[in-house]
Amino acid sequence: MAMIPQDSTPSAEQVLDGDGSTGVFRFSDEADTALINEVSVRSEPLQGPDVFHRHALQREHPNAIPAPAGTSDWVTITLLTLLILFTWFRHFFNKIFRQLIAASFNPNTANQIVRDESVLLQRASLILSVISYLLMGLFLHQLSVMYSWKLPLFQSGIVRFALFSIVVALAYSLKMLLLRFLSAVFDQDKAAAQYIFGIFLTVMLCGIVLLPANILLAYAQPALREYTVWIAAGALALLFVWRLVRAVVIWMESIGFTPVYLFLYLCAFEITPLLVIWKLAA
Repeated sequence: MAMIPQDSTPSAEQVLDGDGSTGVFRFSDEADTALINEVSVRSEPLQGPDVFHRHALQREHPNAIPAPAGTSDWVTITLLTLLILFTWFRHFFNKIFRQLIAASFNPNTANQIVRDESVLLQRASLILSVISYLLMGLFLHQLSVMYSWKLPLFQSGIVRFALFSIVVALAYSLKMLLLRFLSAVFDQDKAAAQYIFGIFLTVMLCGIVLLPANILLAYAQPALREYTVWIAAGALALLFVWRLVRAVVIWMESIGFTPVYLFLYLCAFEITPLLVIWKLAA
C-alpha cells in the first residue's frame, strides 16, 4: 500500500488501497473549521425592514376578547317550527286568512264574520292565536336577553320563553273571558263579540309583525337588532292604538254607552297592564 508523502500539505487525508484507488476520503481539521465558520456566517439573522411591527392593523384591546354567544339551537328550532306552522296555515286556510286580513281594515267585513260564527274560522283563529302567542313570548325572551332584564321569577333559556308565552296567552284569555262575563252582566253581547274579535285580529297582526322581527333579532348584526326593536315596537304601538280606537267606536255604537265606564275599562284593562310590564322590564 502506498502512502502520501509527509512533506505535502493536502486539504484532506487520503488512504490508498493496494491497487492505488482511494478507499477513504475525510476532511482535515482545517477544512472542518472553515465549513463551520461558513455555516455560522450564513446563520446570522437577516437584516431588513421591520415589516411585522410597523403596519396599519393597530391593537385595540390588550387582552383576548371572548367571542359573543351565538343563537341557541332551541331558538332556531322554535323559529323554524313557527315558520312551518304559519306557512302550513297560509296554504291550507288561504281563504280564511284573506278574510281575516280584510276584516282587520274593514269593519263591515269584521261584523259579517262575527255574525256568521263559522266553526272552521274559530278553529283557524285558535291556530293563529297559538302561533302569535309563541311569537310574542319569543320576542319578549329575546328582548330580556338583549337588554339584560332582571327577572328573578323567570329562569333563562327555553324555560323563560315558555313562561313568557304562557303569561301572554293567559293575559289575553282572561281578558276575553272577562269581556264575555261583562257582556252577559250588562247585556252587551254584540258589542263584546265585536271587540273580542278585534282583540284577536290585533293578536294575529302582532304575530305577523313579530315573525320577521324575531328572525332579525336572532341572526342580524347588533346595530340592525336595535333598529329592529324600535321598528317592531313602533308597529306594535300603532296596533295597540288602532285597537283602542276601534274599541271606542264599537262601544259608542252600542246601546247604553257611558263614557265614564269606557274610560275606566280602558285604564284598568288596557293601559294598566302595559304600565306593569314596563315597570317589571325596567
